[in-house]
Amino acid sequence: MKNHVLATFLALASASAHAEDRHIDPGIWFASPAAEATDRKILLADADALPVLDNPSPGALLDYLHRAESLLGRNQRHAAWLHLRTALDIDDHAADEARNAVGDAADTVVERTRQTLRKIGDDGFAKDVAALPALDKYHWLLERATRTLPHELPEDQQAIVSALSDQDGKAFWNIYQKTRRSAAYGSVHTAHGDLDAGKDADKLAADADRGVREQAWKQRQAALAAQAETYASILVGIVRLNDRVAKMQHFDDAPEATYFARLFTRADVDATSKAVEAHASVLQDYQRLRAEHVAHVLGTEQAHSWDLSMPTPGFTPPAFDEERMRRVIPDALAPLGRDYVAHFSALLDPANKRTDLATSQGTRENDAFSMAAPGAPGTLFLGVWKPTVKEASVVAHEGGHAIHSQLMNERGVSPFFNHGPSWMHEGIAILNEMLFYEYLYRHTDDPAAKAYYLQAQLDEMTFEIFTSAEEAQLEEGLYDGVVAGKIRGAADMDALTLDITKRFEIWPSIDPQLAHAWIGKRLMFEDPLYLANYLYAGLWATRMFEMARKDPADFQKRYAALMAEGFDAPPRQLLARFFGKELSPPELVETDIAVIREKVVALGRLYRTLDAPRNAP
Repeated sequence: MKNHVLATFLALASASAHAEDRHIDPGIWFASPAAEATDRKILLADADALPVLDNPSPGALLDYLHRAESLLGRNQRHAAWLHLRTALDIDDHAADEARNAVGDAADTVVERTRQTLRKIGDDGFAKDVAALPALDKYHWLLERATRTLPHELPEDQQAIVSALSDQDGKAFWNIYQKTRRSAAYGSVHTAHGDLDAGKDADKLAADADRGVREQAWKQRQAALAAQAETYASILVGIVRLNDRVAKMQHFDDAPEATYFARLFTRADVDATSKAVEAHASVLQDYQRLRAEHVAHVLGTEQAHSWDLSMPTPGFTPPAFDEERMRRVIPDALAPLGRDYVAHFSALLDPANKRTDLATSQGTRENDAFSMAAPGAPGTLFLGVWKPTVKEASVVAHEGGHAIHSQLMNERGVSPFFNHGPSWMHEGIAILNEMLFYEYLYRHTDDPAAKAYYLQAQLDEMTFEIFTSAEEAQLEEGLYDGVVAGKIRGAADMDALTLDITKRFEIWPSIDPQLAHAWIGKRLMFEDPLYLANYLYAGLWATRMFEMARKDPADFQKRYAALMAEGFDAPPRQLLARFFGKELSPPELVETDIAVIREKVVALGRLYRTLDAPRNAP
């Protein structure tokens, strides 16, 4: 039976293999499925046996924290193994159940550690640190354990609220997904045959025939509008559920509750998004530049949303096969230092069997992500590999998560601190994408290619900063409007969307169908109020990008320290440590906007070069 399980797992790792397919060696974590299952059983028992201590001595407390760290480190190895199994076969329900059990065990360890620290309290912990300074590194763990106390319900009430909110939240998300999947977008006739306006949206958006692009775009918008009231009902339900839970937990509203859990405040998010909005003219200048260039190429007076992905006449984006990807990405990340580049090269080296990619979907998960655990190198999973620049940028991003986690583990960062605020993780990975596009832009003499790469980089920067600020305002506005009874249905949501997006962009005034854009923002349905994370991630990534350009040597020192420290303090303190001083949101915004403005000017010069032959008599 054991041999059969191993054979099945290894078969999954080699199914539908092509010459380009690569697979992670699961032996990175465990010698066999049987070994993992045996160790998992022991782990679950050990996690369950972790007590809540009452008034331990300083030495006993340190031993206890080390024991909890060991449990979390072991847990992360199982989580990585099981994540790979569920990714290789989305129908592997046994692995999925085991993964959930491992996740529950980690939660148990964290919660019992929190309870132990709460019993000790601030004064008791200060005395323990005075007696045993080695405990001081866990101060942020104590702060995290106690900061939520004013918002916690009695255990029995909290269990009911958590169960109901989780169940209802998942139900709303499932309804949203089923509604999207059931939408009838209709077909569009093209020179290559009839294509579905929904399923084949990317192909249609890049079709050379402008009429095809327009028809496909408008059919998608019409399909969203046809079910808009269903989407609105789902979103209203989500808002009301989250608002009620937040108020039960003694928060003013759902945004405050969610931001508190993610180490923001509503005042911070509002100030930051408004600081970005104050520079919306920079985004609008970029969009007008794009629109004028596209209109010139098309020979039309006005470009529209459906023209933005049109193929540039005479230019085909370079293919990015696996060999080129393995060579270029490490070169592009040179500003992060030799050690970082060596780690990334090792991640992508087929001989190390740490990257999993395939050219056919099969039962593989259609996603890209990293996996890492103490005592094991970082790994990378790519659902389906396509030899494009965009897919290579995904490798740079997700590989960044893998290397970040590996470097923290190599440097002995506590498992309590190798996961921090989502926006900080995302900012580190987004930086890799920015450096990747910068390298491609700098290493070609072809004006069309330079424009293509610079445009891709600007799209990344403006999306992460401007669109995220816009989305943060939109989602907060929806919550405020629903709770106040001012937003009841799709028409109200459309009106709010247009009101906010017109303050940032030019396109909603040109194509008013973009009023339905709120429907496509799936995170508002899947992970409410998460979108603000990307605003901070984009601001931090762009600031790091500028530092890496201006003073590479200084940046590499700061970045190496960042990789080694983990998340052992509040975000504001971590940023002050990294930058050498505290920076307010407006200060971050000012520097980043200057970077974007400079790149818009450079793109304008390239467009003029490309358009010059057409302007010649």
